Amino acid sequence: MKLNKVAMAVAITAALGSMSVLADVTTGQIEFSGELVNTACGLAPSSSPVQVDFGQVPVSYLQNGNQATEAKNIELQYCDTTVATSAIVSYSPTSVNPNDATLAAFTSGSASGAGIGLKDSASQTVTWGTPTTAVTLVDGSNAIPFVAFLKADGGTLAAGSFQSTINFTIDYQ
Repeated sequence: MKLNKVAMAVAITAALGSMSVLADVTTGQIEFSGELVNTACGLAPSSSPVQVDFGQVPVSYLQNGNQATEAKNIELQYCDTTVATSAIVSYSPTSVNPNDATLAAFTSGSASGAGIGLKDSASQTVTWGTPTTAVTLVDGSNAIPFVAFLKADGGTLAAGSFQSTINFTIDYQ
């Protein structure tokens, strides 16, 4: 009888041990990142950088004086209006278009004869390095709208891909 109890205990232990071998586990990680800033608002992850894709624009469209446009927002998060109640943005391209100083130059790609300009939240054409129209902040999330436009610069338009970068600075008041 004692031998049966011992054998039963060994059998149960073996069965339980083998069940854990049969169970698969999945492991993973959660990574955290961010930045603490001393400003009234933080940039939302979608705004660093803001992606603007014009897609494919026919050369003939720009030759006829048209502009391709894309409306976007700079998204702010965790805004605190006890720190500041408005935001003023200044924009500066990494390179100014040599044929039209109101446009940002293409910095890579094979397209030529055009550049990129911006209109601020008040639909005013942006002058590089100059503060734009102030945007009133609310507590929490805020959006600073802008419109990017692709425009012929007066040079010879040539088809191809293009990239350009315009940096922005937000001054809180």
